[in-house]
Amino acid sequence: MNILREKIHNIIIENGPISIASFMEISLNDKKYGYYRKKMPLGSQGDFVTSPDISQIFGEIIGIWILDIWLKLKEPSNFQIVDLGGGRGTLLKDINRVLKNKVSNFIFIDINEELIKLQKKALRDASHFEKINDIPKIPTIFIGNEFLDAFPVHQFIKKDKCWKEVCINSKNYELFFSYESTKLSKKISLSNSSNFREGSIIEINFKTRKIINNISNFIRENSGAAIFFDYGYMDGYGDSFQGIKDNKKTNPLSDPGLVDLTSHVNFKDIRLQAKKNNINFYGPNTQGSFLEQMGAIQRLEFLEKKATNHQKKELRIGLNRLMSESEMGNLFKVIALSSKNFPSLEGFTCGTTKNKE
Repeated sequence: MNILREKIHNIIIENGPISIASFMEISLNDKKYGYYRKKMPLGSQGDFVTSPDISQIFGEIIGIWILDIWLKLKEPSNFQIVDLGGGRGTLLKDINRVLKNKVSNFIFIDINEELIKLQKKALRDASHFEKINDIPKIPTIFIGNEFLDAFPVHQFIKKDKCWKEVCINSKNYELFFSYESTKLSKKISLSNSSNFREGSIIEINFKTRKIINNISNFIRENSGAAIFFDYGYMDGYGDSFQGIKDNKKTNPLSDPGLVDLTSHVNFKDIRLQAKKNNINFYGPNTQGSFLEQMGAIQRLEFLEKKATNHQKKELRIGLNRLMSESEMGNLFKVIALSSKNFPSLEGFTCGTTKNKE
């Protein structure tokens, strides 16, 4: 039997149904059997492939984006880049190739033992931390590629004119969804009951709020910016909780610890958190639009000059996958945060919102 399934079953039998957020937290981060602790999630042998592994141009464009900031800051020597959940280390390796040792610190924040090994090979001089609060307190650029979507989300459904929390229950070790009256659902019912029809589903991600607040506090106190690439929405609601295994969608309850669990990112809520923290908010732009504005096509043309026909084909296929509206170009969005009095951020000429003093 799946060991985490048994553990979750026992928790439910002892304490009652658990929230989707609690299920995600256990399934992804259990210290012994959690998906992000042990499993190799990336690549052909994993459950999904991320943008840095699709095309080197992705990391190089972010490197150009950071280089522009570094130049606007008059080339500071005390400056670091932090990759939040750094994958194989490919992204920072590509960024470093563009920056050519202009940055004093490269930092990975990760908990996956297998990925950390690969990150150390990709960028030998980089440092590793598990928490943002542990990194040096200097001007910093944070990068989060498919980082926010994995934070545990609470889900609520409107039933009989009030809100119930969507929870996980268990019978004979089979996990299933149930609708429960919880402290959180009662708060939602009191504050937000008249604007939604029966059966409507909303999601609230308190962990995302916490991480955005942490990053906002850090860059406000130390100067800096953050950029995030993820799938999500600015307006809307509904059920976005899903499981991914072998690069395909699957039942999120099927194999705890062996399935990647995600939900769509609520960018409007992040903008609200930025405003509360007196931080500038940029976007969201589509990933395709951002890459185009930052010169991805020109970079492709430059690389093609020294490439073989096979390499040219691979470069074009990779960039098309990142930028095409029918693939990742429109599905993935880009947002950024920056401290006040920080240089303007390129790539966000459309849809940019800067919070006023």
